[in-house]
Amino acid sequence: MGKPTTGKYTYKKHRCTGCGIVKDIGTNHWGDCYPYCYNCRTQTIWECLEEMPEEYEKPAPWKLVKLGDICEIKRGVKIK
Repeated sequence: MGKPTTGKYTYKKHRCTGCGIVKDIGTNHWGDCYPYCYNCRTQTIWECLEEMPEEYEKPAPWKLVKLGDICEIKRGVKIK
């Protein structure tokens, strides 16, 4: 059995890879987070600055995509 990737929900220091601002973000894992950055005004990657305990494994990074990249967007179509 491998190491766990998640733990207790806590606030950890993260840095925006776009603008470099540092803030506390609440997560249950160590590694990158993907919240909206109000400085960059876009969805960005935030890297975790806190030391990961030995008993945990860093989760695999996600690939950021836009909705139009994964499905066709049609304007004016009503969904039932």
